[in-house]
Amino acid sequence: MKLRLFAGPLADAVAHVARALPARPPVPVLAGILLATGERGLTLSAFDYEVAATTSTGAEIADDGTALVSGRLLTDIAKTLPKGGEVDIELSGARLLVTCGTAKFTLPTLPVEEYPALPPVPDTVLSVQADALADAVAQVTVAASTDDAVPVLTGVQMVLEGDRLTLAATDRYRFAVRELTVQPTGTVPTAKPKRGRKKDTEQTAEEVRRAACTLLVPAKFLADATKAMGGEHPIRLGWTEGQLTLTTPDHSFGTRLLEGEFPKFRGMFPAPADAVLTLTVAVGDALAALKRVSLVATANTPARLTVAAASDGGTELLLEAGRGDDAHATDRIPCNATGALEGGAAIAFNPGYLADALKALAAPEATFHITHQHKPVLLTGRAGDLAESDYEHLLMPIRQDG
Repeated sequence: MKLRLFAGPLADAVAHVARALPARPPVPVLAGILLATGERGLTLSAFDYEVAATTSTGAEIADDGTALVSGRLLTDIAKTLPKGGEVDIELSGARLLVTCGTAKFTLPTLPVEEYPALPPVPDTVLSVQADALADAVAQVTVAASTDDAVPVLTGVQMVLEGDRLTLAATDRYRFAVRELTVQPTGTVPTAKPKRGRKKDTEQTAEEVRRAACTLLVPAKFLADATKAMGGEHPIRLGWTEGQLTLTTPDHSFGTRLLEGEFPKFRGMFPAPADAVLTLTVAVGDALAALKRVSLVATANTPARLTVAAASDGGTELLLEAGRGDDAHATDRIPCNATGALEGGAAIAFNPGYLADALKALAAPEATFHITHQHKPVLLTGRAGDLAESDYEHLLMPIRQDG
């Protein structure tokens, strides 16, 4: 192996695949980044049996070859090289020589023959703009659980129906759902009939097809991958029974899918028409007021919201935290309110969850659809007179003593 390329593209390529390096590799070779030359220049890969990352970058190839070196060490080296400098990489016996200007590094190689084969890239099922997918994923992953005790809740459910892709995530206290338009390829992955109360022969072809278009993806992987691959370009998604891969012309990220039954949510979200109280506030005002009153909130202190009469005859939203002998804070922001809770009751939320929901709306205004102070509240975004209906966030209130 002998090649030359610029330090900037090398650093970008190494940083991309380094995301798949395991923190505690189960075997030593998985701590390495695999370098291989080919028609696309230099290809770098990393794999930990759960996540696989591959990227290619242009290079002048003098001699083809393959080498496996410490991923952390190569990452640290690539970061320090001047972006415009030329880098010479050469495999010499069991050492990889990296030279850039006056800087020279000699890296011991790992045994390539012990490195596992990367999983094959599945056929493309759909294509979508990378930035649009990254935005949608960011909106739903805020609601995903980080507790590995219940793995199914650490995932994002993705369901393809026609040209609509629905993403959903929950940690039992909140539920985020986002729909976006995609371009299906018409290639539906094969799926095994589910075993259960129905005999396999009784499961219809349509049920099998729906199962093939429903997958559960680790939320952390999906967030990291879509952020890393974002931009004004299409991104392709393909999956099989147990693997999802996201690809662009130069990059790919793949992961093993989660198994388990994701909570059904279609009938869980209340219809806006069922709300007894509808509140619309400016997201910026609400976040600023929430940040102020949360200063006195301890780990278990909720933020309470109450509709109150404003001095100008309109309505405003009172936000408060703390009570009794504890520290106490209040703030008021303008709001538009329709309806009322019985007795003018307050509704309370975990302030962190409420802030997450408001930010995830990605809209200038937020509308709360409230059916009862103790029942889940639907939050939707608004832009002027138009409701942003592609994203919905369900938030569970906190019961208040007394």
